[in-house]
Amino acid sequence: MCGRTVVARSIGELVTLFDIDDVIGEQPGITYNNPPSLPASIIVDRVLKENEGEHAGELRRQLHAARWGLVPRNSQGPANTPLHNNARIETVLQKPTFRNAVLRQHCVMPVSGYYEWQIKEDGSKQPFYINAGDQGMLALAGVYDWWLDPSKKPDDPSRWLLSFAILTKDAAEPLAPIHERNPILLSQSSMAEWLDPDNLEDPENTTQALLNELAEESDQVAAEVEFWSVSTDAGNVRNNSPKLLEKKEF
Repeated sequence: MCGRTVVARSIGELVTLFDIDDVIGEQPGITYNNPPSLPASIIVDRVLKENEGEHAGELRRQLHAARWGLVPRNSQGPANTPLHNNARIETVLQKPTFRNAVLRQHCVMPVSGYYEWQIKEDGSKQPFYINAGDQGMLALAGVYDWWLDPSKKPDDPSRWLLSFAILTKDAAEPLAPIHERNPILLSQSSMAEWLDPDNLEDPENTTQALLNELAEESDQVAAEVEFWSVSTDAGNVRNNSPKLLEKKEF
C-alpha cells in the first residue's frame, strides 16, 4: 500500500517538470510526510468546456488540490465513507467504489517519493523512503471523483469535493522485500497514456487493457527507483521535515 508521501519540490517546479498549463486552487506545497485524508496535488488532462474561458475546447494539463482518499459521488460524504486511499489494480474495475472513477476519471499524483514499512522478524516495523533518485519525481497512477455536499448552498464553491485514490499492484523487485504492494509507477509515456482523454471514449472495452499495460510498465519503473531505511519518526504525521529523508541504518 501507499500511505505517506513526500513532495520536496515547489509548485513552480511541479509546473515545469510536468508541463502543467493551469494551477487550479490553493496547492498544499512542499511536504515531507503527507498522509491520506489531507489535500495533495494531482494532475489531470482535460478538454475545457465552452464556458471555461479563452482556452475552451483545448486539451489542458491541470494541477488540482484534492483530498487523498476517494469519496465516490454516490456516497454519503467523507464523514461516512471509509478512507479509500488505495485501489487494487486487480479488482478496481469490479469494485463499485472505484468503477466509475477508473472508467472515466484518471489522475496522477506527483511525488518525490513515499514511505513504506517493512515488518521485521521481531514484529517491529522499519520505514523505508522509496524515491525517484536521479529521475527527480515519481508519477503515481490514480483515479478521482467529485462529491457534491447537499448541505451547502448552490453558490458555495466548496460544495464540490475533489478526491482521489492511488492504484496499487503486487510489489515488483526490488520493492517486494519491503512490502507486498507498491503504487502503479508511471513512465513519461505511460503517464501520457493514462491521462489521455481519448482513452476514455470507449472505457468499457479499453480500460482493462490499459490497466494491464500500466502494471507491466510499472515494474520497469520500479526497477530504477532508489530506497533506504529511515528513522521511525516517519511514522508520526506530526513530524514533517527534510530530516525524515536521512538514511538510518538498523
